[in-house]
Amino acid sequence: MDLLLKSNWDGNNIKGIHPSAGRRILLILPNQKWCGENVTWHLHPYPLAIIAAMIDRDKYEVRILDANIDDMTPEDVRREIRAWKPNLVGASVLANEFGSTGHIALECAKSVSADIVTVMGGVYPTTRSRDAVMDENVDWVVIGEGESTFPALLEHLWGGGQLPGQGLGYMKNGVCVLQERHLVPDVNCLPYPAFDLIDFNRYAHESYKNVVDSPRAFPYGKIITSRGCPIGCTFCQVESISGKFTRFQSAERVLDELEWLVEVYGIKAIEFVDDNLLGHRTRSFEIFRGMKERKIPLVWNAMNVSSFFLTEELLEAMREAGCQYVSIAVESGVKRVLKDIIKKPIDLEHCKRMVNKARSLGMDTTSLWVIGSPGETWNEIRETIRVAEWMGTDYTKINVATPYPGTELFDMAVAGGYLSEDFSFDDLSWGQATINTEEFSSEELTLLRAFEWDRINFSKAEKREKIMQMMQVSGGQLDEIRRATRRNSFQGGARAYVGKDNATEIIRVAPQNVGDITLVANADLA
Repeated sequence: MDLLLKSNWDGNNIKGIHPSAGRRILLILPNQKWCGENVTWHLHPYPLAIIAAMIDRDKYEVRILDANIDDMTPEDVRREIRAWKPNLVGASVLANEFGSTGHIALECAKSVSADIVTVMGGVYPTTRSRDAVMDENVDWVVIGEGESTFPALLEHLWGGGQLPGQGLGYMKNGVCVLQERHLVPDVNCLPYPAFDLIDFNRYAHESYKNVVDSPRAFPYGKIITSRGCPIGCTFCQVESISGKFTRFQSAERVLDELEWLVEVYGIKAIEFVDDNLLGHRTRSFEIFRGMKERKIPLVWNAMNVSSFFLTEELLEAMREAGCQYVSIAVESGVKRVLKDIIKKPIDLEHCKRMVNKARSLGMDTTSLWVIGSPGETWNEIRETIRVAEWMGTDYTKINVATPYPGTELFDMAVAGGYLSEDFSFDDLSWGQATINTEEFSSEELTLLRAFEWDRINFSKAEKREKIMQMMQVSGGQLDEIRRATRRNSFQGGARAYVGKDNATEIIRVAPQNVGDITLVANADLA
């Protein structure tokens, strides 16, 4: 357990709620525009809906408020809180970039009444628990997966249960207490999401933004069939969030939920949100053959697939089960970078064969690349761009290496002195570089990424037409996306290189709440 004196606030967390008090719980998805007007994502509240499904509604009244899709201001949220009078307000923050929005949502609750208990969960408070708890408007944070922790916390607050021993951060006598992260050991036991608490059709009939992996039909739904990842890429947060070992739902459980979504909500497409949908080969074949045998009428996209899970036989089974698109995470075109820096077991020739096979089956294809890790040379970055073009996918995504909290990449950047002294996790973006080394500057990386992305994808008329179809945009809309990407590369946070000798001064407050996390789950990867 991690203890830290909370220097800017001497209060204690709320120990409980009087049993005679109301039992109204308001779960909020904050408006992402609160941290930037250009953010236009409409996120499906799938995680909140699962949390809500775990709450005993014979005991508690539960409501989901999506401030994002309704483009609500903080005052709009305060008005809703005043009107409904919840006893507890929870905010879900699904990415580090939007951490400030969770704080704003809970400040809204406390400004209405200091007696409202506030809870924050999601990716941000899991990987930056200390930052979340240090806000005096936050009574509790959920660290890790909250499906068990949050209902247990409710029972504790209303006087009927012990305080959970895992998965919480809170203040006690002016001290910040951070428990070990909690993971749900058996994901088969999770309920279907409580979509009755939202207007499902508002999310099912539009893509959250114009991207190549947009749903291929509407209405569509989302599903998570596994959690965790054993691969260990240095730039990835998944191990910090959901563990190093993948926990899989059974094929039968997955197929049953797909049928439920079709029968109850009439979906025509599904988005698998897994980090490792294909990580269990036997299960993968069971799911895809089951979709065909049960005649589940869905089309779907396979996103961010690790190429070493793919075979020609598996791609054929995916296509027969309705898969229309596959994006393959290759990361680098240089074997040394893959092995020694990114630490991902990629065979580039195998990737190329899988791309060719997918295209021969009529599936749209995308390849994913990451440039600019510490230790990578400028020539190796240029070689990755060359290999990305050679890979020959319909679309090429190029991201810059981004030092998110809880990643080995962040530790590498700190150790090398490769971050500026005004570095902030709140400024991170896959499109704007923040790492500066002796080999390259963040400005060079950001510009290279934008202009090579533009050249590879849009130099030929036939590729432009294909990408317009995949993105579901007009030529004019595509031109605007391209212009915005190029122009944004000249803005948004590239910072000057400080130098390795000043490494101790570059990161003024390095997060210390990640790194000694206990892993509690395991799975058969046969």
